[in-house]
Amino acid sequence: MELISAENGMSPSWSPDGRSIAFLSNRAEGWDLYTMPASGGEATRLTKGATADDPAWSADGEWIAIERNHRIEAVSPDGSERRVLVRDASQPTWSPSNQLAFVRNRDLYIQEPDGTERLVLRDADQPHWSADGKTIVFARRGIWELDLGSGRLRQRTQNPLDQSPCIQFDGDIVFIRQAELMIIHQDSSMTDISYLPSPAGAPSPHPREIDTIAYQLHDGGNWDIVTASLEHGKLRRLTRATWTSWNARL
Repeated sequence: MELISAENGMSPSWSPDGRSIAFLSNRAEGWDLYTMPASGGEATRLTKGATADDPAWSADGEWIAIERNHRIEAVSPDGSERRVLVRDASQPTWSPSNQLAFVRNRDLYIQEPDGTERLVLRDADQPHWSADGKTIVFARRGIWELDLGSGRLRQRTQNPLDQSPCIQFDGDIVFIRQAELMIIHQDSSMTDISYLPSPAGAPSPHPREIDTIAYQLHDGGNWDIVTASLEHGKLRRLTRATWTSWNARL
């Protein structure tokens, strides 16, 4: 089944096993959190009411973090449980050991599993944790890497327009430059993958397939979610919003 949903979607995040995708949609009365099978099927609504943002799946698959009401909440994948993780925070990203990195007033913090918080870095935006838990990549007038063991910073790009970085499990960084997808490799060589349709939101790397990402596509005035092969350029559309489905909620 190619088409999972006939409604719009934003901000995809893969589950750790690669079988499900969490995303946002306004198919009901507001922007809520949903999950859907990556292989095809119906979407399940997990939240109602206040607008949700920045979904991020925990490494153990037990929680999906979202920004909501100026705080980070954790929602169980079936929607039956919910708890507040951090207040006055946004942009959650999980480590393999379920440490939670987040942004507060443009500064990067980490919350340990026991709930203690620590300031890690000033002036960091759009963080994403590596699959091995050793690195956080972020945007700061370019793309940077923070080695959490040594505290060493490494600037990977110097273009202030670069944004929304994510680290694939082979260590390559996928990011957006002027509405085009780019890859910077570990040897600092760069690949332009502008043959794929332009992204409108942050890419999400597949947890087990090196060359597969999900991202948000702006298509004809609508927001859709697609998965893409970075190697072969193959695109698979998971949502296909229509003008009617989008504007019915405006």
